[in-house]
Amino acid sequence: MKIAACAYRPEWHADWDGLTAKLETWVAQAAGQGADLLVFPEYGGGEAALIGTPNDLSPAAWAVRMAQSADAWVDVHVGLASKHGVHILVGSTCARDGDRIVNRSWLVSPSGLVVHQDKLILTPYERNLMEIHPGRSAKVFDTALGKIGVLICYDSEFPLQARAMCEAGADLILVPSATDFPAGQTRVRQSCRARAIENQCLIVQSPVLGPVPHCDVLEQGTGRVGFFCPPDYGLPSDGILAQGDTDSAAWVVVEVDPKSIAAPRIGGQVGNFSHWSEQDSRLDHIQTQTLV
Repeated sequence: MKIAACAYRPEWHADWDGLTAKLETWVAQAAGQGADLLVFPEYGGGEAALIGTPNDLSPAAWAVRMAQSADAWVDVHVGLASKHGVHILVGSTCARDGDRIVNRSWLVSPSGLVVHQDKLILTPYERNLMEIHPGRSAKVFDTALGKIGVLICYDSEFPLQARAMCEAGADLILVPSATDFPAGQTRVRQSCRARAIENQCLIVQSPVLGPVPHCDVLEQGTGRVGFFCPPDYGLPSDGILAQGDTDSAAWVVVEVDPKSIAAPRIGGQVGNFSHWSEQDSRLDHIQTQTLV
């Protein structure tokens, strides 16, 4: 299959029609290159709140405003997925979960089915300034394209979540990300590469770009698209299948076979996936020895 992942820059629009026209152009570009799955970044959905005259709000107020536009944002992608016959990982935004606000991304099928993954571990900015809440569970989506997991940005920096998804059958994990400065981008990018090695699977990162004036949540943004794999037989020795240019808003479209990329789990040079449990018993009791 072909996967299209983008580095995407949200922007202010005079009206809703301007936003939907932009999304139509982006989806049509990727679908026109034969993409089966389109991946948009974390807080890409914040663009649905950037309608009308720009105005400055607090991060917590932005979270509320984004949540108010979440349903309409998803509906646009449902229509585009159906029109172009593609699966879309919708750019995440804040959404209501009962009386809580979470950071949510949706996976939409061409038939109009919609599932979602909420961010499980929040950054200090999200906890303290946006005042949003963590998701309740990790999921694996069984699709016509295979079993897919989603780790939203900071989630990728914690190995047990990816591990649980892969143990549940995922051989492809999508990482929509939003990092304000190069240090954050390095953390997420290197974490994605580590998750690909540990789980011997395909990891696809899609970053949001800034700056977006008058929007504290998207005030800064840097990154580059990355398709990462285990460096093993028949795969790139650096573990990078493809990547985009830093801070370049564009699609990167790659033909991939996640099952072939996961093949080293069975016959690879190393067995990170199958040997995972061997680290457990020896970590139960750490010995502290004095050498003075």
